[in-house]
Amino acid sequence: MTEAEQEALRTRVIELEALLGVGNDDVSRLLTVLDATPQQCEIVGFMMKRAVATRDALLTVLFGNRPECDHPEPKLIDVQMVKVKRALEKVGIKVQTEWGYGGWSLSRADKAKLKAMMAGEAPAAALAFGA
Repeated sequence: MTEAEQEALRTRVIELEALLGVGNDDVSRLLTVLDATPQQCEIVGFMMKRAVATRDALLTVLFGNRPECDHPEPKLIDVQMVKVKRALEKVGIKVQTEWGYGGWSLSRADKAKLKAMMAGEAPAAALAFGA
């Protein structure tokens, strides 16, 4: 494989990670804002980049690189979402259940609040109380 082909593949991987909402530093920034685990922050990061985060999509993003025999039960996503909802509620963000899609979403306003918190533009406590 030539160096140009390798560079093209690296660029494509970066593009695909961005589309999926993984492979970036959103998780580390969310860890400074939320009382949540890295995996839960990865779920939030994915939700920020999607209109609806479905159970299947979250399973793929979180566990798609594992061998087939090491995939967890889909119910794990439901359990993690309970914890994600709790962590987001602490900072004034509400997760909406998307019935019929098998997924969850964040409103545009809540995504903007989270981005502001991640950028350090507003303290999490102030946003939780609408300041």
